[in-house]
Amino acid sequence: MFSRALVALSGGVDSSYALTLSIERYSRVRAGYVDTAGDGIPPEVERTANAAGVDLVRVDAVERFRREIVLWSEKMLAKGLTPNPCARCNAKIKLLALHEILKSSETLVTGHYARRDGELVQRGRDADKDQSYFLSLVSSEILRDCTFPLGGMLKKNIRREAIRLNIPFRKKESMDLCFRLTAMEGKPGRVIDIFGRQVGSHGGIKNYTVGQRKGLGAYGKRMYVVAVNSLDGTVTIGKREDLLSTGCSVIEMNWFRKPSSFPSEALVQTRYRRKAVPAILDFKDGSLHIEFNRPEEAVAPGQVCAVYLNTSVIGGGTISSTERLDWKIDG
Repeated sequence: MFSRALVALSGGVDSSYALTLSIERYSRVRAGYVDTAGDGIPPEVERTANAAGVDLVRVDAVERFRREIVLWSEKMLAKGLTPNPCARCNAKIKLLALHEILKSSETLVTGHYARRDGELVQRGRDADKDQSYFLSLVSSEILRDCTFPLGGMLKKNIRREAIRLNIPFRKKESMDLCFRLTAMEGKPGRVIDIFGRQVGSHGGIKNYTVGQRKGLGAYGKRMYVVAVNSLDGTVTIGKREDLLSTGCSVIEMNWFRKPSSFPSEALVQTRYRRKAVPAILDFKDGSLHIEFNRPEEAVAPGQVCAVYLNTSVIGGGTISSTERLDWKIDG
């Protein structure tokens, strides 16, 4: 279907190896770097493109990134939500920006650990590196032009092969956010229990996230962060069972294959590192309602909920509220 390729190049081993594979598979290949910080093309990206002998284009996404990711994340925090900037960035910035410059007969090649299942995205073979969750918000229009050559491979093998072939790449893995979230940083606030009673204080909510246990201080028993509210600066703590949710509501759904009827059974994944669990999907009050077969831990408003049938993503959206065993957190 595609004879040419535009490779999303970041300088890491995954995109660099994807570029090497693309050169073997397509008649003409070029690379694209999406600049979100305004610093230009990094030296490691230029070295990779030069070594491969391909043209490299810089796509300016600085203002779009500031508006769609940085300011959006700050607004989410201000509402007491836990944003997922990386999933949104795939949909609103990086894949979108490159797709906009895609030429006729070109496929957009990325180093994501995911596979194609027709017009759906399937989990990658490497379970520890699977990134199908992060693609659940990307539009079908973009995904049908994408190719994921690493989806059937293992990360350890890719790194070993890249070293053997002497492919230039950034040795340090990129794991953290590429920008700084500053909302409510350093501002003291209250630590409360699930009944709203103050049990302590903190020096800034930036160090707390739902499900966290370390760094809470001594309360005579093991406690966890069960909610973080950027609006009033409170951190709610409770016992592990207080982290359990019976269900959640999801808004802004991006469907690849919407169920033909509701209620419907599916698998849902509420965080990147969490296992997908069985659930019942239904529509209530204008949003998708999800009822877990068993209570699920650390479900946070603002996070992405990806919906799967077996190993294929059929949609994704943003968690707007969670239903706890005996209390509710609204976003």
